[in-house]
Amino acid sequence: MKLKGAALVSFLALALLLALSAQEPGGSIGWYNGDWQSGIPSPQNWYLTSDNYARVYDQFQVPDGGWTVVAVFSDNNISDAAIIGTVSWEIRRKMAPGNGGELVASGISPAIQSSDPAVTPPRYKEEVVKTHFRIQANFLHVQLAAGSYWISVAPGGVNTAFLSSTLGANAVGLDANGPRLALVDRSAGPLFAIADSAGRTGQVGRARYFSQGVIIAR
Repeated sequence: MKLKGAALVSFLALALLLALSAQEPGGSIGWYNGDWQSGIPSPQNWYLTSDNYARVYDQFQVPDGGWTVVAVFSDNNISDAAIIGTVSWEIRRKMAPGNGGELVASGISPAIQSSDPAVTPPRYKEEVVKTHFRIQANFLHVQLAAGSYWISVAPGGVNTAFLSSTLGANAVGLDANGPRLALVDRSAGPLFAIADSAGRTGQVGRARYFSQGVIIAR
């Protein structure tokens, strides 16, 4: 009986280790647009199929020397607190209003779903905290040369997710120009519209920039 108990403990410990390692992308944040700001409406951000989606693309800059991207993430308000199984992500370049540019890398990956690290009590009420999640795709290996790119990280399997809007609090990797051009693309339209023009105004302002990020190899 003691041997069986010890074996069970060892098995559970191994399972926990594997679970933790599955969530560890083995890198550091190279770019992050910033934490969620309440009072700014958030755009839809979800993916069901290639013909049924709502995506948001945030622009980021890769410095000289390039990056190896090992994970990407977005912070979202998922109104029904659904369990997200997959995440659809894309990295593009040469985008412009009305123009999707060139697809550099993309995939539909297993989703790592965790609480949004910026939306915690006591700053936010429990009913707010329980609907805000970070959705992440790990185990990527995308080589990016220096230059300008756009990232979209959309929760899969739901159509009730909204990408967190940000004013740049606790951002990482922004240059002197700050957050850059964000575009909204929806299967029902508009196609690659400037986020500022596609959104509505809230108490604090209009949605221009959003909480997405890139994790790079150390």
